[in-house]
This record gives sequence, C-alpha cells and structure tokens, in this order.
Amino acid sequence: MTDDRTMPGGFQPFDERVRRLRDAWVAGGRDQALLTTGMTYFAVYCWGMNYRIGDPAAPAYDAGLAEFVTASYEYNGGADGWITLLHGREYCSTCGDRFRLENLGICTGCLRHTCYGCGRHAGCPGELL
Repeated sequence: MTDDRTMPGGFQPFDERVRRLRDAWVAGGRDQALLTTGMTYFAVYCWGMNYRIGDPAAPAYDAGLAEFVTASYEYNGGADGWITLLHGREYCSTCGDRFRLENLGICTGCLRHTCYGCGRHAGCPGELL
C-alpha cells in the first residue's frame, strides 16, 4: 500500500508523482498492495476528481491514471469507504484546529491538511485541493 509516508517526489508536479505510482502498480501486475491508501489516497482521489481525469472531455483526461485512481477508490471501500474517510477528523497543520476531513484541504506538495480559513501555507508550491 502507498500511504502518505511513501508517496515519492515531494515537490515534483503532483501528476508526475501519481504517474510514478501508477507505473509501479502496472509494472507490479496491478497488485492491490501498490494502490494508494490513507492520506495519499485522499490526495490522489481529490486531485483526480478536481481535474476530472476520467472524463474524456476534460483537458486532463488520462485513461491510465483514471484506472489507477478508480482501482484505489474501490480498494479503499468505494463510496462507503470515501464517506467514512471524509467523516474522520484531522488537524489543520496551520492553525491546529480539528475538523472533519471533508472540511479540510490537502496540499499536493507536502500532503499537509489545511483548513479553508487558513488557506495555502507558506513555503510550499503545492496546490490546495
């Protein structure tokens, strides 16, 4: 499993980081152990939804990445797993307040949670999803 401690390339473009994870998954025979979990899954799934990578009409469409994101989604419990994840609670890395995950963004650069009141955190080129 690829959780937030093992997502490579901290400050490289997020799509490149996801492609490397997808490539490793494909090279590994699509082994479920190579799918994303935890906060990496949260970031990858939010990113995929934000850029509509599974929509052929979207500029960021990529069937291979969409397959990987969908496989991770199913591996993490599909809709029920996603709702459970969103109802979990995490801390904003900027102000320290605790929120349901559905009320926090995640930075694609450092994978830290940030509440929407605090917005982007200084010193990181990542995108807040």
